Amino acid sequence: MKLSHNKKRNTGFIFEVLIRELSKATMHEDKLRKDSVLTILKSYFAKNKPLKKDLEIYNSFSDVKSLPKETIEKIVVEAKKQFTKLDREYIFKEQTKLINRINKTLGQKIWENFIPNYKNLASINQILQQKMNPQKQVIFEDKLVESLTATATEKTVFPKVNNLAMKSFIEKFNNQYSDTLNENQREFLNKYIVSHAGDSVEFKSYIYEEIDKLKSFLENNKDKYDKQTPKKIDKVLERITSYKNKRLDKTLIFEILRIQTLVSELKNNAYKD
Repeated sequence: MKLSHNKKRNTGFIFEVLIRELSKATMHEDKLRKDSVLTILKSYFAKNKPLKKDLEIYNSFSDVKSLPKETIEKIVVEAKKQFTKLDREYIFKEQTKLINRINKTLGQKIWENFIPNYKNLASINQILQQKMNPQKQVIFEDKLVESLTATATEKTVFPKVNNLAMKSFIEKFNNQYSDTLNENQREFLNKYIVSHAGDSVEFKSYIYEEIDKLKSFLENNKDKYDKQTPKKIDKVLERITSYKNKRLDKTLIFEILRIQTLVSELKNNAYKD
């Protein structure tokens, strides 16, 4: 069942395109372009902005693989309800302004960015629009729920917690990992947790700044150690470069933590002769 989908009217897709461009600009050390992307993100997706509220509806379908099927079905119902309650005409106007600014500031080629979860974002958009007849709508929703539960093979490492439980959760987290994580890593994970598993413009900006710092340190210091170390660091740098094609998820978060550990060891001269 194929339905038309205007990706530029899909707030979730637009946001992912910008985040992918932010990643690429960071990896290529293009500060001017990175700052341009960040300015756009903060202008349109900051707290209480209309497109931020629209984006949160799309994000409600993220990290649901560990949830029961019945719960995901309820999320679909609630998402449709909240989507309809938003001023869709105003959202459309804001999308138009955002699209025009992206085209003018970053260029049309940005829309060619590869988005790994494009298929799901397109399906979510079509379901939220509710322009299908009842039979097609129900079938489409069933297919989405199936796709969201099909690969439920791993448990969520960091549970989503409400604001009342946040302080207690962070304290327990710090107590549990205080002996194995350095200060930089604890700060990194605290920001991740507080941002509700990376779901904020501020955290995404922070993480790419952190990647930039790690990459810069490794490039500038790889020749200061024994003969084998530069080869190992080159492999890590190659991995970091590949992040521009990766989605920001828990797997990427843990990879960055491992690289932070490597950098910490290098700073402590762990690989010196």
